[in-house]
Amino acid sequence: MQRTYQLSEMAPTKADDDMAALLVRAGRRYRFDASAVVQQKGDRADGFWLIEAGNVSVCRFGAEGGVTIFAVLGPGDLFGELAHFTGVVRQVDVVAETDVTMTRVDTAAINELLDAEPAFARWLLKSLAHQLRSALNRIDGDRTLSAEDRVKRLLTDMVTRDGPELHITQEALANYVGVSRVTMGAILNRLSRAGLIQLGYRQIYVTNPDALTWIEP
Repeated sequence: MQRTYQLSEMAPTKADDDMAALLVRAGRRYRFDASAVVQQKGDRADGFWLIEAGNVSVCRFGAEGGVTIFAVLGPGDLFGELAHFTGVVRQVDVVAETDVTMTRVDTAAINELLDAEPAFARWLLKSLAHQLRSALNRIDGDRTLSAEDRVKRLLTDMVTRDGPELHITQEALANYVGVSRVTMGAILNRLSRAGLIQLGYRQIYVTNPDALTWIEP
């Protein structure tokens, strides 16, 4: 199956430990094997998902068997919340890249959280506003940024969100940025030789966040 990438300009909604625990208590846990289809375009948007472990691809299957990848999401990320709150059917397919454990928060649970947990409503509004700001910044910036600058910006965003120890593969990073794995490997090796990062198995440690930090032009 041919895989092409058209990565989203919008960062995913991210739940920190406290919010993730709240969502897990409110929802129901499911496990999917690698390659399992979690949702399909056109499904009813009656809730959203929180990823607890593993990775999924947000994608769209073409009529001729190809697939376009829009995002690769991991632990702490949400998906499906935009379709739920806008009241439209699912616009994308979601497939498990690895074995995944996720919590599904359905409409009834969401309504209960909105009524009983003001912190949930504030967090949700802040997260959606952040997604919009990120999308606008990236749409403007990607017109002129080099692939290496896009990588630096992505790593800066991830360090701000997750800390300097990033559990992600080079392939997943390439998917996010929209470059080949070979190009991503060359960029990461340059950053490693410059002392900005250390490369490990399925992880990257950012050793010098201040030097790496991307500042929007």
